[in-house]
Amino acid sequence: MTATPDFPHDSQRDVVVSADGLRQLLVEMFVRKGMFAVDAEIGATRLVEADLRGIHSHGSRAMWRYLEALDAGDVDPRAEVLTERETAAMAVLNGGMGLGHVAATKGMQLAIRKATEVGTGTVAVKRSQHFGAASVYSLMAADAGMIGYCTTNTGPPTVAAYGSSAPAVANNAFAWAVPTRSGPPFVLDMACAVSSWGKVESFKMYGRELPAGWALDKNGEPTTDANAAKTLLPASGARGYGLAFLSSVLAGPLVGARMPIHKTWSFAADGSEHFFYAIDVRQFHPAEQGLDVVIQRCRSRQVRRRCG
Repeated sequence: MTATPDFPHDSQRDVVVSADGLRQLLVEMFVRKGMFAVDAEIGATRLVEADLRGIHSHGSRAMWRYLEALDAGDVDPRAEVLTERETAAMAVLNGGMGLGHVAATKGMQLAIRKATEVGTGTVAVKRSQHFGAASVYSLMAADAGMIGYCTTNTGPPTVAAYGSSAPAVANNAFAWAVPTRSGPPFVLDMACAVSSWGKVESFKMYGRELPAGWALDKNGEPTTDANAAKTLLPASGARGYGLAFLSSVLAGPLVGARMPIHKTWSFAADGSEHFFYAIDVRQFHPAEQGLDVVIQRCRSRQVRRRCG
């Protein structure tokens, strides 16, 4: 069984700061770039939540990219999130090419409200930008006692088609979160390639080699050099390729946006799209306690395997 490497770290270089202090610093940086304080709070909170989950590549470490995008005009600091279409169970929001974390937060909040009223809520967001770590949005639903799902349609193709060395799909992320009666929720948050590009950037930052079988260079040849990586391979071959394709379908063409193979590196022109889904389990069946027991049994088997 191949282990999935964690994010690299170095206790000699890493600096630990308080989450509240970091959040306030990020808010001030966003506001300095022209964002309204309420939107800056949303963006900063989502970034710090990613850090607290150990997904540092999608947390405050990525802040410089958002600041550069704000400076370049790729992200509109005063964007308004507008509702374009809506029924009792679904809605389409226009993110106005603002910070993706803001539009994504409002998208999942609306999905949760609709699920509370009619059992499920589905919200798609168009004309947005990168939204960071997917799990922070699915967890919003889990915190409300609901099953949450989200995915995104990112930039141009950077993941090879199955059986090919040429990129055909984007490295879309998706996340599920399932609440439990006690203890933490069950969360699945993954990229559709063997790794996120953010993790590749982390390997680059720490000067580490990538695991073999992750990436291809500009000539389509395998590489373990994070600086040379231009294309990632799909997770589990055809499975990751199929998941990436379907994630783009849910978030892209469903709102009239382009699939990654037709997107460019002009983020101001193409941006990103998102898809959110919330299920109010209480309206299907009272949340059963069995899930907690199942999780505990699975964990006990993992412990026995390590000890055995």
